[in-house]
Amino acid sequence: MRVAMPYVTVLAASFQQNRNAINGLITDTSNRPLNRIRVELLDEVEMSVTQTYTDAAGRYSFRNLSQGTFIVKVHTDGVHLGQSVRVSLYQSRSGGGGHYEQLDIVLKTRDDVNGPAIPANTGPAFVQDVPDAARKVYERAVKQLENSKQTEQGVASLKEAISLFPNYYLALERLGVEHVKRQQYEEARSILSKAKEVNPNGASCLYVLGVAQFNLRQFPEAVEALNRSLLLAPESPNAALTHFYLGLALWKVGKDGDAEAHLKKSCELGGNTIPADVHMRLAQFYSNNKRYKEAADELELFLKQTPDARDAEKIRNLIKQLRAKAKSGSTSPK
Repeated sequence: MRVAMPYVTVLAASFQQNRNAINGLITDTSNRPLNRIRVELLDEVEMSVTQTYTDAAGRYSFRNLSQGTFIVKVHTDGVHLGQSVRVSLYQSRSGGGGHYEQLDIVLKTRDDVNGPAIPANTGPAFVQDVPDAARKVYERAVKQLENSKQTEQGVASLKEAISLFPNYYLALERLGVEHVKRQQYEEARSILSKAKEVNPNGASCLYVLGVAQFNLRQFPEAVEALNRSLLLAPESPNAALTHFYLGLALWKVGKDGDAEAHLKKSCELGGNTIPADVHMRLAQFYSNNKRYKEAADELELFLKQTPDARDAEKIRNLIKQLRAKAKSGSTSPK
């Protein structure tokens, strides 16, 4: 979806014919296309020009561009880390032509950078008597998944381990994680629901199941799974993101007050690793409840985390309005 250009640069205005373009493909480290990733185009002084979203094939495109330097900023989706790349477009020497820049970008997950974010044994201990053949295949799968070039083989090995031992909890859980990383949420929900039947007290399994259910818009189910995950392992390495998704799910089912507590907790535990949109959610909640100072504070935190956000100037003006209401003790809605 395209939006109207909020800013016009001097450089862009200096050319009557803007025939340049930037096209590209957004993939993960296993070369899988990423759908609905927000891609923003900034000018050379980092002012927002326009934005788009990748399609199902991971493609994005910016057309009718002038000569000059631009920044292509790929935003985080909460799973993959964002990235920015600077691109220079020049005026074509073959009269009437344009400069078409192909810019493909690979996004890493926090797992890729920091190692697995979902430990296998979060929550109460669970022990199974696993047949040797299934265990060996599972161990092979884990090694393959550690190699970014062998992830598909790793997934195949997980499925093989499950075929040898259908109730293999660790294999079911890890396969569900791999499906979520690929944005295959229905497949993840199905396999993790089976894992939950095998072990109802697996906190990390419940966390990933909740994420899959949230993305499938199964919000009451997501609330149940994420709440249970936090009860079982409140200090899990996943706790910050569990609070984040739980807060969003609670918001969707109309429990704004409960959502506030979890969203604030996610910021407290996760800091800048939590998507900046959390501050917009909190600002909306506070403004709706006439808590104008807190709403302004959250918007300032949003801008601090995303200083080149689209409509940043409008947000700054809104902050001023909220500060003025807070100072005057106004109780009128914004």
